[in-house]
Amino acid sequence: MPELEFPEDRRSRILEIIKKSNGRISIKDLFSQVNISQSALYKDLGILENQGQVIKSYGKLILNESEEKKHNFFLNMQKNSRQKKAIGKCAASMVTENETIFLDGSSTTFYFCEALKKRNLKNITIITNSVFIPREIIMEDNINIITVGGMVNKLIGTSDGDIWETLVKNNFYANKFFFSCYSISTDVGVLDPVQTDANMKAVFALKSQKNICLVDSSKFYLYSAFNWISFDQIDMVISDAGINKEIIDKLNSKGVEVIIAR
Repeated sequence: MPELEFPEDRRSRILEIIKKSNGRISIKDLFSQVNISQSALYKDLGILENQGQVIKSYGKLILNESEEKKHNFFLNMQKNSRQKKAIGKCAASMVTENETIFLDGSSTTFYFCEALKKRNLKNITIITNSVFIPREIIMEDNINIITVGGMVNKLIGTSDGDIWETLVKNNFYANKFFFSCYSISTDVGVLDPVQTDANMKAVFALKSQKNICLVDSSKFYLYSAFNWISFDQIDMVISDAGINKEIIDKLNSKGVEVIIAR
C-alpha cells in the first residue's frame, strides 16, 4: 500500500487493518501490511495509543472498542475525514461577513473552522461549547470567540450544564447554527449519545435563525440515544456524494434542503 497523503488517513488505515484482524495484531504483522517506515509507524501507534484508540501489550496491538470510546473526538476526526473536510468547506462558504454563528463540538465543525479561517471574512463571531475550536481559531484577528463554559466532557471535548444552557437561552442569538451528530434518522431526526451535550445543542438551535446539519453519509446508517432536534427545525443538510437518492427525497419531503459537498 502506498503511503497515504494525510497522517489521519494513514492512522485510519492502521485501525482498519487491526479491526479486520479481529481487533488484535502483532506490530510485526502490521508493519508488513503498511508501506511506511518503522519510525512513522511507531509515531502513529503512539498517537493512537495516547488517544485511547489502541492498547499496546507485549508487541501486540488491541483495538479499544468500548462503547464510551466510540464517541471519542479524536477517533471521530479520523472517520471519513475527507468527506468531513469537503462538507466543512462547503458550509464555510455559506458564512458572510458580520455574522454570529453557533458551533457544536463535533469533528466536522472543527474541519469547518479550518476552512472558515481561509476565507478571511470580517467581523465573525463564533459561540461554541467546544474546547477544541477556540484553540483552532484563537490567532484569527477577524474572528471573535465566545465559549459558553460549564463542566467539560473530556471524551467528546465539549462543555455543558444547566446554568450555561440558561445563559445561552437568555443572552445569545446567532444567524446560523452549524452542527453535526452521531447519527441521523429520516424518521426521527438528529440523534446523539450524550444527553447534556444534546441539551446544549438544542438551545443553540432554538436561538439560531438558520440550522444547518453537517453530516457525512455514513451517519444515516447509525443510531443513538437522544433525539434533540426534529426536521421541522432543520433548514439544510450538507452531506457527501455517498448519500442515496431515497434519503434525499425523504429529507426534501420534510422541507429540508440537501446540499452535496464536492
